[in-house]
Amino acid sequence: MKVLAIAALIITIAGAGAVLYGINTLEPVVEQTSVQITPAAQAQDIFDGVLAQVSSGTFTGRMFAQPGVLASTDCAFVTYTVRLANKGFFPAEWVSLNVQPAEGDVLQLDNVQANVLASGSRGDISATVLHVGDASHTQRNYIVECYVFGRKITLKGTVQ
Repeated sequence: MKVLAIAALIITIAGAGAVLYGINTLEPVVEQTSVQITPAAQAQDIFDGVLAQVSSGTFTGRMFAQPGVLASTDCAFVTYTVRLANKGFFPAEWVSLNVQPAEGDVLQLDNVQANVLASGSRGDISATVLHVGDASHTQRNYIVECYVFGRKITLKGTVQ
């Protein structure tokens, strides 16, 4: 009887520990951020395609300002990447990254993938912004949103 009581106590403590771990790791965490600048002239096909979508009204990304007449030599694509770690028991689903615009940002390209971060894994999510003018100032605030076990999770931070 004594052995059974000790076994029940150990199982209860282990179960409580697992529940506590699951609650504390419900949200993914940001491990790293990075920025990459690509002159639009080096990605001329993408630049032309985006402007064609905007002019025809089929652009599905986020518009920050009306682009007007743009030349690829005056623009750059700035890609912000956030590495997430999901240490919890449940996958993070519908993961999205939105960059807060700064002066000169025209639009953010759409990320058309269904982004899921499996439990116990790491992954990157990126957002690409078309910037007009000097792209040397790349610091932006960002918001990562996802759903874990049906609960909306919002992570905010700054990419430099």
